[in-house]
Amino acid sequence: MSNSRLNRFLNGKGFYIALGICMIAIGVSAWVAVDKATTPPADLLSSNTAQTVSENNTSAEAEVNKEQSDIPDEREETTSKTESEAINTESTVEAPDEEPVANYFVFPVVGEVIKKFSNSELQYSVTFNDMRLHKGIDIKADEGTSVKSAGDGKVTAVTNDPQLGYLVEIDHGNGITAVYAGLNKAVAVKENEVVKSGTNLGPLSTVNNECLDAPHLHFELYKNGEAVDPLEYLE
Repeated sequence: MSNSRLNRFLNGKGFYIALGICMIAIGVSAWVAVDKATTPPADLLSSNTAQTVSENNTSAEAEVNKEQSDIPDEREETTSKTESEAINTESTVEAPDEEPVANYFVFPVVGEVIKKFSNSELQYSVTFNDMRLHKGIDIKADEGTSVKSAGDGKVTAVTNDPQLGYLVEIDHGNGITAVYAGLNKAVAVKENEVVKSGTNLGPLSTVNNECLDAPHLHFELYKNGEAVDPLEYLE
């Protein structure tokens, strides 16, 4: 009896039930297929993730490099500053002083003029017992007396002359040169030394070709290479 009822039910509605089950099965299969198609494989996800991280790192590095490039290089600034200071230092170096010039002349020793200048008239020489020219003046002073520079100038020679003994030659500027003769060998200045008026040149000794005269300083003055009377310049 039960089988008969089931058979009648299936014969009447079984077709539609079977059709519904098939539709459900088709729907489930379609959903599974679509899900697989839209979901990328795990390895592809990993690859995309790695690529995204790499791109982010690259972008971050670019930003850091940009920021670093905007930061001034202190080493370059220091070098530039040092070079600039060197240039400024070189530009501010003072030029060498000009050659000293005597504005006035004073007696190199204090004493009596015992023999005057003579460039044309002959004078008697006690040492040689004859008459001769005298291209300077003789200023009486004791041996050992300190001989001073008659003015500002520059020492051009320190020599031991056979006739005049130890002497110092000074360029006083304006074409004027002086010879201080009859000094002791302990000369106190050296060649190329700049001296001032009153600078000690050394102690007085003897003039060789005037050794029989009283102790004195033999002082000569030249203007542009020509002997002139020192008394016309000494104050």
